[in-house]
Amino acid sequence: MSLKPVLQNRPYHILAKPGDIAERVVMGGDAKRIEMTKSFLENPRLVNTNRGYLAYTGKYKGKDVTLIAHGIGGPSIAIVIEELFMLGAKIMIRAGTSGGLRKEVPVGTAFIFEGAAYEMGGTPSAYIPYPTVYPAVATPEIVIELERECKENGVICERGIGASHDAFHMEHITSQKWYYLNIGAVEMECATLFTLARLRGIKAGCITAVLDNMETVQEINEKDREELEKKVVKVALDTIVKF
Repeated sequence: MSLKPVLQNRPYHILAKPGDIAERVVMGGDAKRIEMTKSFLENPRLVNTNRGYLAYTGKYKGKDVTLIAHGIGGPSIAIVIEELFMLGAKIMIRAGTSGGLRKEVPVGTAFIFEGAAYEMGGTPSAYIPYPTVYPAVATPEIVIELERECKENGVICERGIGASHDAFHMEHITSQKWYYLNIGAVEMECATLFTLARLRGIKAGCITAVLDNMETVQEINEKDREELEKKVVKVALDTIVKF
């Protein structure tokens, strides 16, 4: 028997029209963050609200850019990446949040992912046939530009290997072993973003606001969190228009 796609061969969740999505996309998990930072765009135009994937398209420094919420976790961001790709996106930078695993990645700073470790069996494994181990790595030029723009914007940053985990409330358990692998931060989407981007020929990067740290047991306050998230989105926007 040969099964064929029915709903999977078109944008089913992002109900944008042709031309609504820019080639350059900055994404974040939280729709509130997208709403909060849409003012960075000139004349932001709402292009999707379906299924919570809030999206605006506008101009940033003269270039078309889309801001979109990708939801939580690998399965959700995979849907967004696939459908954005169908709609013409070619560069994607995640401007998200993470938790630091080491004291060298303190609360209130940014962490730039050069690559992401992950456990077998999650969303990346749905795309990569076992027993192949596929590297989930960012586009190097984007990593370098993100670091440069952090300096330009006065954002303290660290770059390195992070990790993507599928169970938020179990991260402190799995992170015990990741700590000894010199992993700097943990979140839930980068491994899927980097894997799919490589498979689809998309340039990709990720910068995150570090909201807590499991080694120092510290957490950012709400006011500082909002300001840091805005700075991280601005760094991503300043970066993406260079490509």
